[in-house]
Amino acid sequence: MAPHKTTDITLPAARAISAKVKMAIRNCDCVCFDVDSTMLKVEGIDELARKAKKGDQVRELTRKAMGGNMSFRESLTKRLNIIQPTRKLVEEVVDDSKDIITPGFIDLVAQLRANDCQVFLVSGGFTHLIEPEAAKCGITPDHIIANQLLFDDNGDYLGFDKSCPTSESMGKARALSMIKERHNFTKMIMIGDGMTDAEARPPADIFIGFGGNVKRDAVCEVSDWYITSFSSILEVLKEN
Repeated sequence: MAPHKTTDITLPAARAISAKVKMAIRNCDCVCFDVDSTMLKVEGIDELARKAKKGDQVRELTRKAMGGNMSFRESLTKRLNIIQPTRKLVEEVVDDSKDIITPGFIDLVAQLRANDCQVFLVSGGFTHLIEPEAAKCGITPDHIIANQLLFDDNGDYLGFDKSCPTSESMGKARALSMIKERHNFTKMIMIGDGMTDAEARPPADIFIGFGGNVKRDAVCEVSDWYITSFSSILEVLKEN
């Protein structure tokens, strides 16, 4: 996967942090991260489309979906039907992945764990693409909730597992509720670049918008804190 090309967008500086957010960061027992354009610099489905030479078709469908006339599941179904990702195609995308983890992410995960905070990945993307990168950060599959692509015996695309909560609208909120209930977490933070991440508060107590890869004004407006670098959170964790 090739990293997103640099744009001329000027990202806002990290918004001043409130005492509430600062306390939540220092005392949280769980942080959930989005993956595409948050943990990673890229969008997994775009990389699949590019590899399949269906990028233009998928981008056009995504543009139409943003008009609000299509559910997340319908949009996901149609985009995957265009791409028809085989097991071989997915493996090629994984093999092509180079330097796609967002700077500072690995250090932040290590510091959160040093603070006795568990880290989860919650994504509308695909486990086949996420797990190899997550392993580089020490994040195991049991701490990942993401969509599962399905293949037949020949490796051809069959569909995706519709039982995964992140395969439908408001799925990240459901995923966080499952995590919270299963582990009895009391203070949960969600970090991500999109509105689907903001929708996960509640059950998340705090939503931190991330604009280090893609800036979305609407996300900035609804976030409890908006940052453009993971170092901003690291600094809070390391303060005396």
